[in-house]
Amino acid sequence: MASEVPAAARLHRGSRARTALRFLLASLGLRATGFALALGAVAVGASVAATALNLRADLTPKMNRELRSYGPNLLVTPPLGRPGEAGGRGATLEEAWARSLERAAPAGMTVTVSPLLLATGRVGRESAAIVGADLGALRALGAAWQLDGSWPAATDADACLVGATLARRIGARPGGLIPLAVAESEERRCRVAAVVATGEAEDEQVLLPLAAVQAATGQTGRVSLAALAVEAGPDEVQALANAIAAAAPSPVEARPLLQVSKAQGSLLAKLQQMMLLLTAVILVLAGMCVMTTLMAMVVEREPEIGLMRSLGASDGEVLLMLLGEATLLGMAGGALGLLLGWLDSRWIGRQVFGTEVAARAEIAPVVLALTIGLCWVAVIAPLRRALRVQPATALRG
Repeated sequence: MASEVPAAARLHRGSRARTALRFLLASLGLRATGFALALGAVAVGASVAATALNLRADLTPKMNRELRSYGPNLLVTPPLGRPGEAGGRGATLEEAWARSLERAAPAGMTVTVSPLLLATGRVGRESAAIVGADLGALRALGAAWQLDGSWPAATDADACLVGATLARRIGARPGGLIPLAVAESEERRCRVAAVVATGEAEDEQVLLPLAAVQAATGQTGRVSLAALAVEAGPDEVQALANAIAAAAPSPVEARPLLQVSKAQGSLLAKLQQMMLLLTAVILVLAGMCVMTTLMAMVVEREPEIGLMRSLGASDGEVLLMLLGEATLLGMAGGALGLLLGWLDSRWIGRQVFGTEVAARAEIAPVVLALTIGLCWVAVIAPLRRALRVQPATALRG
């Protein structure tokens, strides 16, 4: 006999749960217009949130790469000092160690390193600054440079790049030959692969393959500095600079180029703040619309709620019914808004930023959590009114 009591209780609870579910589905069916209005409001808010989050997740690394194409944002040099002292103007770095800096970055951070060797020389009778560089890495760092001509192959030891200002003075043209002497080496002919215009010091320089300058100056395996392009914000660049300086086998100076890194950080921060503010405003408006719609539905359903309570429904069951409606509304609106947000972000990426924006799956839990939380907050006021409904008053109309 005792075993029959729990079984009867479980049967009773199951019957009440099925009844509550039927009430929920019937209520939504009878009030499809109001539910659709609330669903639209949630979907609009979710789509804006999904658009902002998807653009942030996909465009931030792309903008980092785009900004890095304008040049390095971190320089690693020997420490400054007086000529003749360690760290003076004649100090150099080991080339192998400089190239290893690509592996010094934490996982997920992309770093491009271009070792540079500085020297003096002559182009005919004109004095010129000579820079030996890994032209393959330098091409990645200077993707935004304006070139009249083409980048030379990494194995082309007789090719060079000439700065635009220097090229105008000496009459250099792409494909032509110029007489070039590096340091005290003999003069030789160099083929101009391209004329480079950057608006910076490169306009007065001749860029040669690193090995050629090392051989001409007798500094094989040595470089003057390492220029790094780090795809990260200013704080991460500074942290990497500190890590490089601390781990170097001999004293070095790792200096972020603050104008580049801070400009990048400021641009990204402003873009993200704008997206966050817009999303917050739209979500607040959507929440107000949902709350108003749910309140109207509760007022309309007061006789129904009164009947439920007269049949024995507890406050908990009324709460679960309304909370179930809000949860269903949040899930459906969030899923619809997520789909619309992915489509919107792709369209914005093509029209505004000129790039394809991929749908990022990692934003889905965030968007669904936001919409469900929004509906839970919006249902608080309607729920308080529903719990104050008295059966006798509601049934009298």
